[in-house]
Amino acid sequence: MDFAKVLNDLRREKADKLAQAEQLLAEDKVTEAAALDGELDALCQKIAATENLMRRSQEDAQPLPDGDGAPQDKSGEARPFHSLGEQLQAVVNAAKTHVVDKRLLQVNDAVKGANEGTGADGGFAVQEDFAGQILETAVSTGDILSRVDSYTVGANSNAARWLMVDETDVSASVFGGVQMYWAAEGATVAASRPKFKELKLDLEKMMGFAYATDELLQDAAFMTGFFGSAFTVAANRLLEDAIISGDGSGKPTGILSSGALITAEAEAGQAAGTLNAQNILKMWTRALTSGRRNMVWMMHPDLEDQLPQLMLGDKLIWMPEGGISGAQYQTILGRPVLFNDNCQAMGTKGDVLLADLKQYMLLKKGTAKQDWSMHVEFLTDQMCFRMVLRCNGTPKVTAPITLKNSTRTRSPFVTLAARPASGGSGGTQQGGGTGGQEPQG
Repeated sequence: MDFAKVLNDLRREKADKLAQAEQLLAEDKVTEAAALDGELDALCQKIAATENLMRRSQEDAQPLPDGDGAPQDKSGEARPFHSLGEQLQAVVNAAKTHVVDKRLLQVNDAVKGANEGTGADGGFAVQEDFAGQILETAVSTGDILSRVDSYTVGANSNAARWLMVDETDVSASVFGGVQMYWAAEGATVAASRPKFKELKLDLEKMMGFAYATDELLQDAAFMTGFFGSAFTVAANRLLEDAIISGDGSGKPTGILSSGALITAEAEAGQAAGTLNAQNILKMWTRALTSGRRNMVWMMHPDLEDQLPQLMLGDKLIWMPEGGISGAQYQTILGRPVLFNDNCQAMGTKGDVLLADLKQYMLLKKGTAKQDWSMHVEFLTDQMCFRMVLRCNGTPKVTAPITLKNSTRTRSPFVTLAARPASGGSGGTQQGGGTGGQEPQG
């Protein structure tokens, strides 16, 4: 017997009877309302009896033939779940038969400590290798995620701290104050004092929901790869969006929100939504020279048809994928072009980015939390699964950097202003696009 379904039906019937009684009382039909009192008593007794039977069935449930519901390997030990789909099927079976697969409890023990009762109440942890695989696969397959500087925290950590050099000016020293001198014999020179800063990242929460009908859940072969790949794709898109434009509130701080972002102005009179070679050159000359070998262009796919028109004089600065160099990606000035619809809409600030993604830090946690409910979509006969993953990210550089003998700052993160530009001076803005204008050239 599916006790959960029976209880749900009885409680629904009780609620209907109570609503009827309240309506009758509102209409001063006291006698008719009193007649429902006996029916309500009977329903309450049925509910109590069903709840009692459900508890007994959980206590007295007969295990599967292997003794604990868990398939075993050759050593006699319970083997791990082969897929996320198999684990979800075990969760469904636990809800319907009240026989809990031993492996579900083992996962809960590993993640939460010895706590076998928690999972049986409806919340199970995801097997660690599945949870880790979701984020790791997203990182390895995403054009953006595979290029950022990724770190993983342990199961018992909710944050990470780094000691980093605080460096915004290298015109006279490096690493915030390290300096060398030409010195005569016996001369005294000033001691170097590097300047450090602490970077702390607290893990934020990423959530996803998946619905599956009973028919789908019975088809284990289909489920084997579907849920794992679906959550991977969803995590990939959400993380890439946050890396580009996250505001840092309950999510990673994105490049467009970085204090190090430099915004190159558009050309005077430039048409809306256009991209030209002068835009590209202005962005390139504001990129930090030391990181150019790691830099990529990120842009909205709507800009792709304008790339073959990028010419400096008689020189084409764009190259299609598989061109002379046999590159995997299209390139501009020799650096890959990554098309991503998480970039801002064509013609707005953020539709084109030049970034050294190694200067972006992504923190992730391998374990995840999985909950399930049969009541969210009860009327459509669907089971709801909820996945919770923990991660965060931030740019390493917090401000544009001043070079020696230069009046212009440079940064690992450069974007293009909205077109047409309002000023038309051909200069730049810095500090996330909110700073003052700098001299042209």
